[in-house]
Amino acid sequence: MTFPLRSADREFVAEATREFKQALSRIVAEHEQAGRGACAVLGEPRSFAERAVHASAPVASPWDDLVGPFLRSEGVQARLQISRQAVAAKAARRRLLRTVTVDGRHLYPLWQFDGDHLVTGLAEVLALFPERSVDGWTLAAWLRTPDPDLGEAPLDVLARGELDRVHAVARTAARALAA
Repeated sequence: MTFPLRSADREFVAEATREFKQALSRIVAEHEQAGRGACAVLGEPRSFAERAVHASAPVASPWDDLVGPFLRSEGVQARLQISRQAVAAKAARRRLLRTVTVDGRHLYPLWQFDGDHLVTGLAEVLALFPERSVDGWTLAAWLRTPDPDLGEAPLDVLARGELDRVHAVARTAARALAA
């Protein structure tokens, strides 16, 4: 099935497909050398492709304009090179921002990552907001909305490395949001 795409997006898909094919071919060749077939290791091609894309591509959401786009747990695992359990543990300790949908899906805002790691200082800021009193959606909105004391969104200030300024505002916000 094909989907209508803009020219730039078609080129992105074509280039990503070429790169994916090369990377996948290397992995399949390694398994072949070890005497294992691709289907035995990776599963059926359609299922494998779906898992591979879902592991790294953000999920489209109506919340994208304010607090998205989002990664699933598999995307965080791939980005941080950690296990599913480690993702859950980091989120539970508020060292990683997790939002939970009404149907129980765990989503992780993509903007909290700077390449293959969290934005510097973000984990320390997140830890100031207890999960039992401030949910992930509220915290995500706070991080992305301009703060009057900072003059811009806390995440933007944090991304520039101004951790002390964000900490001061975050402590006040955490108390207010928890009340």
